Amino acid sequence: MEQGNIIQTGIRMDVSLYERLKRNAKREKRSLNNYVVTLLEAATEPKIPQLRVEDYPIDTDLQELGRVLAEPTVEELENDPKLAYLLEK
Repeated sequence: MEQGNIIQTGIRMDVSLYERLKRNAKREKRSLNNYVVTLLEAATEPKIPQLRVEDYPIDTDLQELGRVLAEPTVEELENDPKLAYLLEK
């Protein structure tokens, strides 16, 4: 957060929510302001899906092309699990 781009706001909330936020901030040894800003930043971050290789089957033509272009060494396969998966080794 840049110092020159800060505004002060006033928000209304239930007292019990305010007290919970204060307790949580104190537990994390942070100011209430820092705690709330961090929560708001996390809540408004764009969600980037976590893709897993095993969720996407590899096209057989692409697998065959990988086999034809170069045969990796055992060491390369041990050091690169994605490559081993792609080549099903």
